[in-house]
Amino acid sequence: MTLIEKRDLPYLGFTGVAYGLRGVPRSSRFRRCEIAARRMGALWYRVDRPSAALARKNMGVVLGSDLSEDQLDEMVREHFQSVALGMLVNDALPGLTLPDMRQFLSIEGIEHLDAALEQGKGVIFLGAHFGLHTYTPLMMLELMGYEITSILGEEVKDTDSAVYRNVVYPLRSRSRGGMDVIHLTGAPQRQMMTALQRNQVLLIMGDALGKHLLEMPAPQVMPAPLLGHALLLQTGPFRLARWLGSPVMPFFAVPQQDGYTCIIEPSLELSPDNSADGLRSDLAAYTARFEPYISRRPALWGNWRTGRLLDLMKPLEQGVLEEETV
Repeated sequence: MTLIEKRDLPYLGFTGVAYGLRGVPRSSRFRRCEIAARRMGALWYRVDRPSAALARKNMGVVLGSDLSEDQLDEMVREHFQSVALGMLVNDALPGLTLPDMRQFLSIEGIEHLDAALEQGKGVIFLGAHFGLHTYTPLMMLELMGYEITSILGEEVKDTDSAVYRNVVYPLRSRSRGGMDVIHLTGAPQRQMMTALQRNQVLLIMGDALGKHLLEMPAPQVMPAPLLGHALLLQTGPFRLARWLGSPVMPFFAVPQQDGYTCIIEPSLELSPDNSADGLRSDLAAYTARFEPYISRRPALWGNWRTGRLLDLMKPLEQGVLEEETV
């Protein structure tokens, strides 16, 4: 295990600034986060040239050749600033009250969540790496009295440095407060089922990506249309919904003039077909809800720096929506 790696430096910087912002009056904390994020995101964009080049390449291929060089550069810079803001706000959350959070974050569509919970089968809350970090609206919902359980992927790996494992990760994890967390080790399916049977809100990231998806067979992963491409996504949330009859509800944190709005979409209309075709239809229903948001502000999608994005996201004209090519 190495002591420290180059990729640890931005995390250390964001964590340090976020902890400094906790000393700022709560009434102005978000505005200070915005100012710091613009500056730190722009610096991150200039310093981390490999990541900037990767995001630029992925955006250029997926979004098309009509974008000028200047437009691409501006979008990549905005992407880094958006990620920086999400990290700073997330890490500065502890200590904020519900009135504090309402100064920069509003909830739209709460009636959809309430109606779904009335069914008594829990709600699969399908998040996306878009805009603010998903923990921010979840923390607000917890303060409003909703019971939240979140699913996390592998956050600490054996190859991570000592600084990340023992300094960065523990400090950043404190922002979750008392939120129940399910790690994808042991028996996560049983824990997921228990959370839904208790009529809780279960967060699952709908656009979670990684090279491991390329090694997973159908129907565990299936292609879904997004931005004129077919993106490989996991079908786990929809298979879980079939088992328990739980509604699946997407939500997105969208920037507004004076902060952000967490838009809770109505429950997805899931296919009655239990075959792979039904799962493919469910994924398409999710990406159809997601695409308008990412089309309006593509730089806010957090997956542009995914290393093998172009292997996971093929042009639709290549016919990758056919099951045998998965």
